[in-house]
Amino acid sequence: MKLKYSLLSLSIALLMTACGGGGGENDSHASKPGSGTVGSNPSTGNNAQFTKISEFKVLDVGSELTAQDFGLSTWNPTALVRTGDVLYIANSQSESKILRYDLKQKRALSAIDPLKIEGLAKKWHSLADIEIHAERLYVASYGSNRVDILDISQPQPSFVMALGTGVWWGDTVNHALVHSNAVTADDRYIYVPDIEGRINVWRQSDAIAQNHLKAKKFARLSLPDCGRNCNARMEVMRDHLYTSLPNGKTYVHDINQIRENDTHIAPILTESNLATLLHRHDDGTVYTARNDGSIATYPTQEFGLKSILPKHNIDQFKKYILKGQAESSHIERAGDVAVYGQQLIHLSNQRVKLLPMVTLQQNKTKQLSSALLLTESKAQNQTRVLQDGESWEALTNSAERHVYMNRILSAELSSNALTLKSYSAVPVRNLQIRAKIRHSDDWVILADLDELTPFSTAKFNIKLNDQSRFPLADGSGSIQLAGLSQTTLIPSDIFDLHVTSETDEHVKKLNKIQAKWKIYFGKYDEPGKWCRVTPVYAREWVIMMTNLAYMLSTPEFENLWFNHKAVMGHDFFGNAGQVDGPNGIYMPEDYVRIYKEILNRNEINLGITNMGGGLGGGTVLSVDTWLFYGHYRLSGFRIIAHEFGHHWGGHNSAWAMSSHGFEPMVDWLNFYFQRRPGSLPYMDPNVNTFHLTPDAALCQGVNQNIVRGVASTAPWNKVDEYFKNNPMPIQ
Repeated sequence: MKLKYSLLSLSIALLMTACGGGGGENDSHASKPGSGTVGSNPSTGNNAQFTKISEFKVLDVGSELTAQDFGLSTWNPTALVRTGDVLYIANSQSESKILRYDLKQKRALSAIDPLKIEGLAKKWHSLADIEIHAERLYVASYGSNRVDILDISQPQPSFVMALGTGVWWGDTVNHALVHSNAVTADDRYIYVPDIEGRINVWRQSDAIAQNHLKAKKFARLSLPDCGRNCNARMEVMRDHLYTSLPNGKTYVHDINQIRENDTHIAPILTESNLATLLHRHDDGTVYTARNDGSIATYPTQEFGLKSILPKHNIDQFKKYILKGQAESSHIERAGDVAVYGQQLIHLSNQRVKLLPMVTLQQNKTKQLSSALLLTESKAQNQTRVLQDGESWEALTNSAERHVYMNRILSAELSSNALTLKSYSAVPVRNLQIRAKIRHSDDWVILADLDELTPFSTAKFNIKLNDQSRFPLADGSGSIQLAGLSQTTLIPSDIFDLHVTSETDEHVKKLNKIQAKWKIYFGKYDEPGKWCRVTPVYAREWVIMMTNLAYMLSTPEFENLWFNHKAVMGHDFFGNAGQVDGPNGIYMPEDYVRIYKEILNRNEINLGITNMGGGLGGGTVLSVDTWLFYGHYRLSGFRIIAHEFGHHWGGHNSAWAMSSHGFEPMVDWLNFYFQRRPGSLPYMDPNVNTFHLTPDAALCQGVNQNIVRGVASTAPWNKVDEYFKNNPMPIQ
């Protein structure tokens, strides 16, 4: 049953009370749990000597432009560009227009309708991109096979000419565009990619009325992989043209290499999975949209030719929140961006968001402050998960029920609330929520918490402002973030949060897990083969996967893996078997690559089988009921490791062969730890008491012979022998 508690609302202000003049108290004190203030020394208020450490920007609460802002019922924004106070938005519909919005006055202006512009009077079929340079608006229309150029120096735009011929056939070498998908320009050239895997280049001096629909191309640049609907985005910086594709592949061309009639001029740099677009703002800051959606900024002067992007960014934005939203969201992959003052304008998935940027300054003082003390019982609300009575639909809702193995204890700061989650199966106590400030190596203590209940969420309201002081974890002083008072809500990505404890041994073990797997419960429900997951199965799955993730994160496993032949008597091998060659016997570089893959495996979809063992492969990992209590006993981890290994190989490989490789090695490593009490996160079957669950509530009944097994009595094995002869260093 999902249990919710509505407790006393707690608003906790992380404040340091400044004491002006004399007459203040001078004693340092710790805050009382739930008292609403941070324990502090008032004398550190305005008298503290601060040193500036860094400066960075965060996104504050944003807003959204919608079709209704322009008097429309629907819209399809595909590109945007800003000049002065005016934002231009390409609205690609059956009657495509370019919308205009006054960012200063916050109101829509008249739209640019091609049918009403003298000399143009033609529809735009599928608007792909727009650009503004030197008071000229360039409009790339994919279906119209041309780029229209408008003079926007006056309130009413006027038509200059069009590049291309307006059709995709004919002389595509010298004149025609074959579905233009982007455009940019500088003082010398106009650059237009099309689906022929090229960037067509025209001289600005040829973009005159007399050359309408007949201007000859000056040169062509090679743009591999840009075919139909590649939707390139381009930016000119100094003497280089940067072109990014939706898949993140980015090309750099040297503009100085362009010569008349040259064709297929090759890029001087190419990188994959880099950025979907680069946008240079007026102040020289380059906003880069990464494949994961995040926006990173870089100074123009640091762009060089060793790599496309500089080594270090100025800022990085990963999340945003809009007015009226309760939680922050990850930034979606951008289709276009613009910047207006301290406002990031972001286009993605037919949504245009206006996101204010606020500058924060990190200051440091040697004077100490106290951490906030939280008590779980006084949380604003608490929620239990994976509890008896929880529905199958709730358990298999992967958006709500999932856990990253390296974040079994997690914290999130969003919307003026600190949310703490525990997927630990046992209580954890004496917790410290540490925060690493962005663009800094400093870890501060955000709060101390007395405990967290197993499989629970606790939420606390907090407030941060310019007077907040964060004690450094190393005890060397405190940190202030000036500018916090300018934010509407606490920006969610100021800190990287980490839950730790100096006294709780279970927490220490959980924090040693390096495996980044995301586990959740599948909707498997085929009678005779699969059994529906229930809360008791779900809890035990978390326990088993925690132990597996912990074992594979230990120095012991790393030692075994990289000394596989010395331990097991044979090299590891893939599906080709014990032969030299591809997918055969592993070479040294294979061990390195696969070790990283083991820890970085992505999603694992967990289930319960009724097949006499289990099933694995791809994202699937499923085992029979007897493993859910047998893993504490002599059943061990053999079948779990076998099915886990099917992600990489079949029964002909050392991934899933009973006598070779991964399956016996992990099983024996488990028994090696079982002989050492307290060496795994979970060694007590009474934590979840799965073995006491009534048979009627299980897919298969409990086998008492398995229950009576004692793991520590398992036969001596090759892992035991290896560590006997090669003892691990005492940690």
